[in-house]
Amino acid sequence: MENSRITALGPPLIVFLFIALGNSQSAGIAALIERFAPDGGLVASRTLGVFLWLAGSWLVGRCIDILVLNPVIRSRTGAPAPQILSNMVSATLFVATIFCVIKFVFDRPVGGLLATSGIVTVIIGFAIRDMIADFFSGLAMNIEQPYRIGDWLELDGVVGRVTEMNWRATRLVTQSRRSIVVPNNNLASRQFVNISRPETYYRESLELVLNYTTDPARIENILMSAIHATEGLAEQRHDVRIMGFQERGVVYQIRFWVNDYTDKVRLRHRLAAKVLEFLSQAGISIPYAQHEIVLTRQRRPRKEQRINSRRLLSRVGWLEMLTEDELDQLAGGVEGHEYSTGDIVVRQGDEGSSLYVLVEGTLEVRTRREDGTEGAVGQIQAGQAFGEMSLLTGSPRIATIEAKTDVYVLEIRREDLEPILRARPAIADELGRLMARRQIMNDRSLDGDAPPEENEDFRSRALQLARRISHLFGL
Repeated sequence: MENSRITALGPPLIVFLFIALGNSQSAGIAALIERFAPDGGLVASRTLGVFLWLAGSWLVGRCIDILVLNPVIRSRTGAPAPQILSNMVSATLFVATIFCVIKFVFDRPVGGLLATSGIVTVIIGFAIRDMIADFFSGLAMNIEQPYRIGDWLELDGVVGRVTEMNWRATRLVTQSRRSIVVPNNNLASRQFVNISRPETYYRESLELVLNYTTDPARIENILMSAIHATEGLAEQRHDVRIMGFQERGVVYQIRFWVNDYTDKVRLRHRLAAKVLEFLSQAGISIPYAQHEIVLTRQRRPRKEQRINSRRLLSRVGWLEMLTEDELDQLAGGVEGHEYSTGDIVVRQGDEGSSLYVLVEGTLEVRTRREDGTEGAVGQIQAGQAFGEMSLLTGSPRIATIEAKTDVYVLEIRREDLEPILRARPAIADELGRLMARRQIMNDRSLDGDAPPEENEDFRSRALQLARRISHLFGL
């Protein structure tokens, strides 16, 4: 730090000392010049005096900038003094130096000049008062730094990123690539919101209206599940609140956090899509405008019903080989179960004879490590099924499934599927092929690319799984 200060002060100090040394010998130099030119000595003396005053002004300005302005500004803001402040100090010193040169070098009175320049300054100042206000407003904001280059500002409902700050105006660029130029005085005298300060992450909200007949606890659980399933949100506490009541229903507000303003639109779209998906999965629709007609005859209160089991089972991928009648038969025997947050649905290593389909909520998948501890490896979202290996082959559970939120699942038991397999044993072969395809996809992490049917590994696994299914169900 000391070396940089000495380096910065070096050039003006050397120039000043060199001219001062020459000025001290000005009498001898002037006498020498007068031998050849009668008026040359006076010109040389005044020239040295002018350069001495200018060099002194340069040195004093550099000292003020390095030894006063920068330390004070840096102690307050953590950043060096803005260039506009240094330029203003230099310009003030230069004007003062001109008057000193006229007074002490050329020995001319400056009273009249000061009076005349004062009147001219007032006239000019009145004409450019807005520019002067912009200048000092920009100077104040450069010192206080309520925003910096790269910050997102909201002004009169318009949001833009700060790309330039100069002595007259601040330039913003919106996400639609539109440039906005705001005069510094206008920006300093109005209220604006700095979205990027004090932290880059901030909270957004999404509102929707749902029926009065829907259980609020159930709605909160579904909406929280949608938040957990939305990738990219900030690691903050998200929540759901009831904000009011309308003719259409109850107003729910989802309050979620985003890491940066640039993620706002993308994450809002993702979350809204997840909300619609999970509400549809749970059989809940967003209501249209409704009018209630009161009848003289007393009606029984309407009770909310869970999603139709038959419709949900038709969405499960590995049940696609069942006919409509077989799906109806299977749906008639399924049972619904509710689990609270933290409950264990299935535990790794336990025997199992049923499959589950998640209707509402979010489940966390955990597996046991080599050191005996458990770690999360994924999530199960609404509409997904788990436990088919235990149901079809009798193998132990391969993971622990814990309720991350309150959940509602449908259970398909082995005795419900057995009559269908006995009536059509060919289903076992189809199930074996489907499960073999899943195993190979998981092993190779192909993310949706099915293995070739002629692959020997695939045929061997499919045959082995089909035999295990047939043996378990006595086919």
